[in-house]
Amino acid sequence: VADELITNALMHTEGAAVVTLRVLSGTDRRLRVEVEDSSSALPRRREPGEQGVSGRGLLLVDRLTDVWGVEARGGGKCMWCEFVVPERG
Repeated sequence: VADELITNALMHTEGAAVVTLRVLSGTDRRLRVEVEDSSSALPRRREPGEQGVSGRGLLLVDRLTDVWGVEARGGGKCMWCEFVVPERG
């Protein structure tokens, strides 16, 4: 999932991307992945069709994460996703 967010930032925007990983605590412990870029253009889901070789990225992010979203940051945006980390024991 991180690879998909990073690849999207590098392929669909001008410039670099900043990747941040952090563990969030609260009612659930979660791993948060953030990929920030300098483009204000929001990502959009595409329907690639059966023979399409691209366009499934956000579908994968949606299916593999517990929650994800996009937020404006300065002149750009941050795509983020979270995974609930099960307690050991």
